[in-house]
Amino acid sequence: MAVSKWMIYGANGYTGELIARRAVSRGLKPVLAGRSRGKIEELANELRLEYKIFDLNNSNEVGSHIQGFQLVLHCAGPFIQTSVPMAKACISKKVHYLDITGEIPVYESLQALGEEAKEAGVLLLPGVGFDIVPTDCLASSLKESLSKPKFLELAFVGLSEVSPGTMKSALAQLPYGSKIRRDGEMVGVPHLSRAREVSANGKTYKVYGIPWGDVFTAYISTGIPNIDVYTDIPSGQVNALRYFKPIISLLKLPFVLKGVQALVGKTIKGPGERTRTLVKTTVWGEVRSEEGKKFTKVLECKEGYEFTVESSLAAVSKVLSGKGGKGFKTPSLAFGSEFVLEIPGSKWKDIPN
Repeated sequence: MAVSKWMIYGANGYTGELIARRAVSRGLKPVLAGRSRGKIEELANELRLEYKIFDLNNSNEVGSHIQGFQLVLHCAGPFIQTSVPMAKACISKKVHYLDITGEIPVYESLQALGEEAKEAGVLLLPGVGFDIVPTDCLASSLKESLSKPKFLELAFVGLSEVSPGTMKSALAQLPYGSKIRRDGEMVGVPHLSRAREVSANGKTYKVYGIPWGDVFTAYISTGIPNIDVYTDIPSGQVNALRYFKPIISLLKLPFVLKGVQALVGKTIKGPGERTRTLVKTTVWGEVRSEEGKKFTKVLECKEGYEFTVESSLAAVSKVLSGKGGKGFKTPSLAFGSEFVLEIPGSKWKDIPN
């Protein structure tokens, strides 16, 4: 893998930098790239890596910079703006595309490019981080555990702080409400309109419905037509969301969104090394049939960003070795439902069924 030519685009971001540093610690030599010359140059010089500076505004220019590479690991947000330009360039130059997005609109846009990618022999594999490897692999594993499941519910608890990029992406999606899937169709619902309790690790958690990527992708991975995804939300954030609900729609205005995102960039730093090392995340899932039969499964894994570093590098390694196929794929379709267990710290937790 060390001799393979691959790129981390957005290497100056919180997660991109973590991935770059971990890659180098393992003897890997990715080419770093991004839009911020100063930050990319500084990091590349420190890590003794090659680098490229380019934005995504001109498709021909993007293509010229990635030509000859085997793979691009795309880490530059907001993905809703950056993913399609990079993916199209990858298709045109026959370069495999991986990213760490969790945004439903991004998955929808990339799936629409799936046939074109397949014809070009290119793999489009979004969501190779915590969004969505654990939940996607759990969903596929659950499908294998019950005959003809009709309902899938997923939840995760124990996430740490978020990075600036994650918060910026969340703010952009906030005014559009939450999502569920019903009878195979995506359905919009108000924030906090769906809640339930889940039990794991001897505890009971109240969780709320969120527009996590699996609402879209788990249907592709499993064919299960009714899907909900939940997470635990601190009471202060729940109250704030309810309080500010009347003005959240203002985030649809570009100048308002940019102003709030700029503030986020100055005030949010992301979790430190101690948090990433010590925190564990629990992922819960349940499938049910129309007859009422159900099967529940729990996965324990690393803190979200630490997991993303490990899982993205594992995915890169697999794709560079010729695995994953071509066209649009989810992680479990590319590598199987047991892929998550290849990530250090991941294990199924036994619960009664």
